[in-house]
Amino acid sequence: MKYRKATFQDLKEILIMKTDVKQRIKDEQLPIWLDGYPSDDLIQSDIENGFGRVVEDEEMLVGYACFHKDIEEYPIKTFLKDHLMSFGRVMVKTGFTGRHYGAYLIESMIKEAKSLGANGIGILVDSCNKRALCLYQKYGFIKEESKQFPFAFLDVYSLYFNNRNI
Repeated sequence: MKYRKATFQDLKEILIMKTDVKQRIKDEQLPIWLDGYPSDDLIQSDIENGFGRVVEDEEMLVGYACFHKDIEEYPIKTFLKDHLMSFGRVMVKTGFTGRHYGAYLIESMIKEAKSLGANGIGILVDSCNKRALCLYQKYGFIKEESKQFPFAFLDVYSLYFNNRNI
């Protein structure tokens, strides 16, 4: 497995993955990623801004997420502490779930956040997304609160690093 920044050469494959994942979410009747989220333009913007991250295995993309400073996408004071990284739009290619690609993606983003000197990672999660919550909690993310944002009612989770060098 390899974790790396997404490139424009990856865009078509990421958009296909997104379409498949959205269908899987719909089939599972999860009320998340509604109203066109995430749009193709948003994924393209992730890549343009250097936020896109992918996991590939045997030269095939199997996972995607955006990874950035929390203030790039969320309102100030979304999380209890400042100077955090954040991730979102996490997806694993249909047919490849259960093979630890999502875990590898999360682990890699945690390592990258630490290497950048962040105080931690903050994420927003829909409470019905039990698989994602289970994975995040496995890595020590703790729920800070639930609150209404302009785009959805979400749970605020964080993982703070002690001494920045764990």
